[in-house]
Amino acid sequence: MTFRSSKLTLLLVWSGVINADVVINEVHYDAEPKTARIEFIELYNAGGKTQYLGGWYFSNGIDFTFPANTIIKPGAHLVIAENPSLLRNQFQIPSDKVFGPYAGSLSDGEVLTLRNSIGNQVDRVDYSSGFPWPTAASGAGSSMELIHPTLDNDLGGSWRSAGMQSGPISPMILLRSDQNGWSYREGTSEPSVPPSAWRRLGFKEDDSWKKGRAPIGYGDGDDRTILSMQNQYTSVYLRREFNVNEKVPSALVIRVYVDDGAVVWINGKEVARVSVPSGPLRHDSLANDHEAKWEEVLIPNANQIINPGKNIISIHVLNATRGSSDLSIDVELRTPSVDKNFGAPTPGTVNSVFTENVPPQTRQVKNEPEQPQEGDPVRISAKVTDPDGVASVMLSYQIVQPGQYIRKTDSQYADNWKELRMNDVGSGGDVKAGDSIYSAIIPRSVQKHRVLVRYRLHVQDKKSNAVTLPYSDDPQPNFAYFCYNGIPAWLGSNRVNGKKETFSSDIMQSLPTYHLIAKSSDVTNSQYNSAYDMVRFKGTLVYDGKVYDHIDFRNRGEFSTYVSGKNKWRLYFNRTRGLRAKDNYGRPYKERKKTINLNGCAAPWMPVNRGMAGMEEAVGFKLYSLAGGLAPHADFIHLRVVDDVEEAPTGSRNAQYEGDLWGLYLSVEHTDSRFLDERDILDGNVYKIERSQGDRRNQGPTQTNTASDWNTFRDGYNRSQSIRWWRANIHLPTYYTFRCINRIVSNVDIREGWNKVFYHHPDGQWYPIPWDLDMLIIPETHWQGAINIEKSLSQHRSLKIEFKNRARELLDLLLDDASLTGGQIGQFIGEQARFIDPPGQELTFVDVDQFMWNYHPRTAGSHRGQFYVSPKSQNNIGGTWTRQLTTKDFQGMMQHMLDFMTDTDTDRWRIGDGDPKGYGYNYLEHEAKWTDIPDTPEISYIGAEGFLLNELKFRTTPFSPGGLKNNQIFTGIQWRLAEISNPQTPYYEVGKPWKYEIQSVWELESDSFLSEVYVPQNVIRKGGTYRARVRMRNGTMSWSHWSSPLDFVAGEPDLSLLRGSLVINEIMYHPQARSNAIDSDYEFLEIKNIGTRTTDLSGLFFSSGIKFIFPKGSTLAPGQLFLIGRNKLALESVYPGLKVNGVFEGKLANQGETLTLSAGYGAPVLTLDYGDNEPWPVQADGDGYSLVLDSESEVGYRASSSLGGTPGVDDSSITERLLISIDQISSDQIRLSFKAQAGMTYSLLGTGVLGKEWDMLTTFEPKKDQLIKHQVPFNQSDIRFFKVKATTTP
Repeated sequence: MTFRSSKLTLLLVWSGVINADVVINEVHYDAEPKTARIEFIELYNAGGKTQYLGGWYFSNGIDFTFPANTIIKPGAHLVIAENPSLLRNQFQIPSDKVFGPYAGSLSDGEVLTLRNSIGNQVDRVDYSSGFPWPTAASGAGSSMELIHPTLDNDLGGSWRSAGMQSGPISPMILLRSDQNGWSYREGTSEPSVPPSAWRRLGFKEDDSWKKGRAPIGYGDGDDRTILSMQNQYTSVYLRREFNVNEKVPSALVIRVYVDDGAVVWINGKEVARVSVPSGPLRHDSLANDHEAKWEEVLIPNANQIINPGKNIISIHVLNATRGSSDLSIDVELRTPSVDKNFGAPTPGTVNSVFTENVPPQTRQVKNEPEQPQEGDPVRISAKVTDPDGVASVMLSYQIVQPGQYIRKTDSQYADNWKELRMNDVGSGGDVKAGDSIYSAIIPRSVQKHRVLVRYRLHVQDKKSNAVTLPYSDDPQPNFAYFCYNGIPAWLGSNRVNGKKETFSSDIMQSLPTYHLIAKSSDVTNSQYNSAYDMVRFKGTLVYDGKVYDHIDFRNRGEFSTYVSGKNKWRLYFNRTRGLRAKDNYGRPYKERKKTINLNGCAAPWMPVNRGMAGMEEAVGFKLYSLAGGLAPHADFIHLRVVDDVEEAPTGSRNAQYEGDLWGLYLSVEHTDSRFLDERDILDGNVYKIERSQGDRRNQGPTQTNTASDWNTFRDGYNRSQSIRWWRANIHLPTYYTFRCINRIVSNVDIREGWNKVFYHHPDGQWYPIPWDLDMLIIPETHWQGAINIEKSLSQHRSLKIEFKNRARELLDLLLDDASLTGGQIGQFIGEQARFIDPPGQELTFVDVDQFMWNYHPRTAGSHRGQFYVSPKSQNNIGGTWTRQLTTKDFQGMMQHMLDFMTDTDTDRWRIGDGDPKGYGYNYLEHEAKWTDIPDTPEISYIGAEGFLLNELKFRTTPFSPGGLKNNQIFTGIQWRLAEISNPQTPYYEVGKPWKYEIQSVWELESDSFLSEVYVPQNVIRKGGTYRARVRMRNGTMSWSHWSSPLDFVAGEPDLSLLRGSLVINEIMYHPQARSNAIDSDYEFLEIKNIGTRTTDLSGLFFSSGIKFIFPKGSTLAPGQLFLIGRNKLALESVYPGLKVNGVFEGKLANQGETLTLSAGYGAPVLTLDYGDNEPWPVQADGDGYSLVLDSESEVGYRASSSLGGTPGVDDSSITERLLISIDQISSDQIRLSFKAQAGMTYSLLGTGVLGKEWDMLTTFEPKKDQLIKHQVPFNQSDIRFFKVKATTTP
């Protein structure tokens, strides 16, 4: 509030949490399949009166405002849907109960905030996926439902997955496989008129229907009823009645054994569709290719489809081609396994999990220490609360000894659990009495080295309501920890009888360690028994101290599965319990992994590469990413398999091969939805290409659920197409990089129809992704070495020029630089090699790999003893070639790789010449050649001495077109700057990833000739080593080579004037909630010059917190303010006459953060590290006040004198404060109170939207100084903003 003459005005915004009866009651945030578009939020009115929702809105999670006159009656439900029409149709909900669509999307964990029309918080749910929140709601087709509307719905334990059974599921088989009684009809015509009539129970079969026993089909030798359909017809229709004499569960599973595809109906309702296109199918339709195997499909609402008594199941089974060699079909209908204890969402009706008898709330379950050592006591604790009182908390634990693994499916899993009572009395392991944290100690004697301990909790309240944790929808039905004393030293030799070397525990711990715990027979069958190819086994993975129990593992590979002996693995993690992996620098990946691949670093087809320790594959994947392409992350790991009693046996001849150690592997990221999420790429279909078919690894929510999009694209690029078609259907920059890197590493195994992945972006473009990089560094022809998209280059000259431009660029920036400090290929190889072969160490993990696998009994004969053999010959399809090493060790292999990728060939090069020297380099150089390019320009520095980061200026020589007269036209210039960083550069940060020139920090391209440029300081790091270059383009759109680099170290200018003059004067980091508005739009920050000289802010920028660069010409006189905000229009509408000087990107953090104004990275001008808890003023955290500079405050800032802050003016100009309190006195009334002075007239005005006309509500003319109290209605009113005007009474 500011006094001006005899008038004052105070703006009030009422905000707070109201005691409303409308609750968020059900959330469906991860529909299955993703194409369903049936996500929703359900509200429930738990109160006794009708609530008027007009103008209510969600301020977090989704963007939706209820229309005027929306009501929700007591006991009623209301649904806000992603797609109202689809939701109404699927769940048969009355149209007046469904609203939407909403903007945005629900995620697998976020905050949902419902506010009333004046911005008061009505309800808030900060949900997540995984315990203690419902598990099946995360992608299994279920929703999460509130057990009872009176519960605190901000606690995970108040929710369950829809349809979740309260107890164990009794197994029930409603229809068995391998049974008689099936009717079938050959698909020579439609089976009925209308076409759907045959699916009904009362349908009368004619003579075209025959009887048989399932499986029905031909060609595989596993069918009971044999058909003669090859080249005759493509589909078969089947029907069978079945009786149900028991209560139908809410969820069932239909298991379908099919080759190639089928649609299944029960009582006319479609319940499963396997490997067939969407939509209606005719008798002559075709399926997608699918080999015979069982597929499971959940029927979440089975009790709404299947009736007690007689039912009918109908199947339309289809072949992929008319001439297919086989077809099979059989089904089984049964209750789901314990992993599928859940059902369908229930929008608009009573929650399926609703109960008056709610068990205790349990959360914060943990074991301390996270990974104990032998003999440590382990404290298990959990927070347990219940309004009826907690009667008991019981801990059950199971000990899994090494070599005696217990699968979840084993009968022993149900046995051998020991019980302990947990307490909250402050003794017996409990830390503090009465804090609701219940604890128990698992005895020291249990903790033995390499022992896995599983545990679960059973909680019960004083009304006998009980539950076992984890909840029954969790595929990991227990918590667990692994007792481990640390990785021991290892004794090994290259040959069994050779010299023994001791590898210290430091060496053995130098890589991230994955412990796989499993049965020995499962490990052997998975890795070495082809009868179990692709079969999944159960195991437990321990990584980074965390236990991932009951995961699946199997072998992996197409044709290379068992070739080398050191074979590959694939691991599958449970829903909501994905692997929290880190890279080789120890940085956690953003997304949890649900699938990982462990490659053996064994080059199965290329014994010539044994000894590279997987470096060729690691460098290959990383080069695609480094150059800006899409590629999986790849990290070296140490694999240990706990499947025997002893960790490191001694005594036997092969003892070094018999323990837990499996050694060096390369963890390769799976190209599924998490791959896209990790890179913030829009969700779309992802296919691994095999036999030219698309094996889908991810389903995009807006794309086809068949492979038709891939088939269309594949068929399209194999034909001549217009340049417009190519640009619309393939992301050409990614393809150009993909092809270039394939040449550099000589990926001879890639070919049309095999060994790559494609991502289909929702905009229609396809992106190639490398896969199966186990045949690299080969100077000979083998397979195609390319894919047919290369036809685009031969069909269109302009595309060929673009590709060659990219090829020359990679030569210039990646391969041609031979300096010690450059971002060139040698540096890159050296960086990756350091993870497994650190400099200066006599023994490293590459030696572990050699000693473990060079003569391992399981190593294939063609690979045995092949480490570092030189000379070594290799046969490829194109011929035999020989590799020579300069030294017979890992360093010799790395030199061989480096020579392959750099210009080291002194002879004349040709494709497939068999000479490794310079082969990859020369292949790319060959494809980059183009005569119509400008001369290479030269770059010079003309800025201030010392390369000051705020005065970097460069000049180029004039455009020189080269020798061809038809290319004299200048069409463009491009400048670039890149930072290079490695142990040889100044100011290198130890332990940080190296930086390469291929990754620019700044680029400037212009169609006009720019002879001189300034580099903006906001891309520069003080002390960083940089490279500047320039290149030019002619009339054919061909770029020159990049100029030779200009290297420099960025210097720091004199910042003393700025540091002594500038302060952050005011900051509004958490504005008050506003109706139908984004709260953060009203954030602002004010810079003030407290010095005596005018300061130039040009180029200064915020290097942490928000993003804003002060434009050129920004100056600040002494005492002057510079105001920046997140939304200029929003701020200026709230504060009439306000001038916002600039708009920042991002948001000011509500929880506090560090704001840094810098002249360059590492060159701060001023820093503010603010917080939202005391001693920081809490009024600034959402109550409508700002932080204002105050030297007398403990933290240097106080809350602003006025609600809304004082942007654009000094808060110190406010000389008096009017204290007004706001209290909620009922569900629809608030009370305003303030001290009034005699002789003044106070006017109370209100409005629903700032910037609109204010309505006079009432006036006060006190005869004496007194406390004014006035009640104001809200909730059903549009008024949300109040203004008090005070004037002197005449």
